[in-house]
Amino acid sequence: MKKVKSKIEKLDIILVFLLLILIIVFLSIYVKTNSKVDENTSEKKFTVVKESEKQQITVPQTDEEIIKKLSTQGEWDRMDYYCGVYFKHLAEKEYESAYNLLYSEFKEKYFPTLETFREYVEKTYPNDFSWVDDDITRQGNIYVLKVKLLDTKGTKDNEKSQRIVLKENNYNDFVISFQVI
Repeated sequence: MKKVKSKIEKLDIILVFLLLILIIVFLSIYVKTNSKVDENTSEKKFTVVKESEKQQITVPQTDEEIIKKLSTQGEWDRMDYYCGVYFKHLAEKEYESAYNLLYSEFKEKYFPTLETFREYVEKTYPNDFSWVDDDITRQGNIYVLKVKLLDTKGTKDNEKSQRIVLKENNYNDFVISFQVI
């Protein structure tokens, strides 16, 4: 009787283990089939489907989609988005794209060439940084954001504050300048 019971326990353990492996395989297949990527465009468009809500959420990629989304947002969210675009270019070392966002008179005064801008960025910003909005004020059609720049691989001692000045001409049409530190 004891031998039969021990064989049953071993068989149960093996069956449970196989069941877990099958569940993992099916879940990975499910995730791959339900996250869609449009491979026909140069920009990736990710769609997430929430089963419980039967609602589709699409991350905007084209200018038209971005403008539509920005038109529904408040000032703080739009300025946060613009600031994020600028910092994303810096983080990915897309210096020319970030440079092209700069206000022309600001660019002429502080960074007459792309090379001077690149040198400033590499000297001023850590390799891995993040930023946090501290405050935002509006002065006419100019927005001033006070942000904290955090070195994600450093200490809190490396934290810097910087003022970012944004002028929104229209949705997703903006220029940026900042406090040179």
